[in-house]
Formats: sequence, C-alpha cells, structure tokens
Amino acid sequence: MQTSESWDRWTWKKSKTKILTLPGRLGFPKGSTLRFLGLEVNLKDGSVTDVAIGQPFDPKIEHIFFLLNRYAEAKDIPLTGELITYKHISGGRVYFPVFEGRVVNPIEKHLGPNPDFFKKAAEHLQGTATKLGDIAYAIPTLPRVPLTYALWKADDEFPPQVKVYLDSTAGSYLDAEALAHLGSLATLRLLSAAKL
Repeated sequence: MQTSESWDRWTWKKSKTKILTLPGRLGFPKGSTLRFLGLEVNLKDGSVTDVAIGQPFDPKIEHIFFLLNRYAEAKDIPLTGELITYKHISGGRVYFPVFEGRVVNPIEKHLGPNPDFFKKAAEHLQGTATKLGDIAYAIPTLPRVPLTYALWKADDEFPPQVKVYLDSTAGSYLDAEALAHLGSLATLRLLSAAKL
C-alpha cells in the first residue's frame, strides 16, 4: 500500500515540525520522547528505539513519521468505548483487503494456533484484556487509537479466527489509509513481542 505521497516525504527532517507539536497533546505526555507500541521516538534527532531490546528500530520508520504527522492533525475527542470494524471507517471498505492481509491474517496465522504467545505479546505491549472472543486485548497503539484484537481458538470444526476492532472515534484521528498502516505496525510489533 502506498500513500498518496511518496515515502521520501516522511523523513525526520521533512516531517518533524508537526511531530514536535505532540508532546502534551492527544494523550502523549510532555517530554523529549514519544512512546507507543514499545517504540520510543527521540524528538531531538528523530531516532526510533525498540524499547524492549534497547536497539534502533529501522523497519517502517517512514511509516512512523507518516502516522505521527497524520495524528498531529487530529482534534482531541473522547473515546466512546463503542467498537466497530475497520469496514465501518470512512473509506474502510476500499482498504479492507489490505487491512485484512496485513493486520488480521498474520496474527491469525502465527499467533492464532498459539493463544499463550498472543497473550504474552499483547501484555508486553501493555494491552488490556477485554471480553471478546476467547482472548482479546485492547492494544494502545497511538494514545487515542486503541486496536482491539480478538482471538477465537481453533476447535474440531474451525481454525483459529482473529478480528480487529477500533473505537468508533478512530476515523476522527486517522483516515482509513493511515489506520491500515497503524494496524500493520501494531501487528508487526505483536509478532515481534511474541518472540521475546
């Protein structure tokens, strides 16, 4: 999936102006770093560190800057607690095959057969257990955009199944394209956390 603009726009140098407005806003505490999904963005130089292993995080770094720029444009509104599917976001039906392929299917394939790994990974990312499916966690991706991953375990008739839900306000913070990128990053982080 490509954004409407080329990824070379989302370097630290080109995107930092908006990102630097985030400390103390939209759920981020004031400070010299931004933390989300087990990553820490240093606001002095734009370096990104995987906090769990204390090493630089390079994969999809431009996606991180893209997401933070889009998030910085949002108005802060309270979460409703009402869960919806990605298809219910404006434009979500268009991007749904991408969302399913990059966000849902990898969790279903790699963690669906291993619910204990799913639980471990979700808790590592400070997920909160919720009452959906057999196991479900609300993962705090960006502070105002939790993604809830619900897992139904395999049984004699069906393989494991995963569904991802968003708060009904998610589309107010990010558009469908950005939410697909956020979900892709969250899934990548869950799969990485399951290996720790």
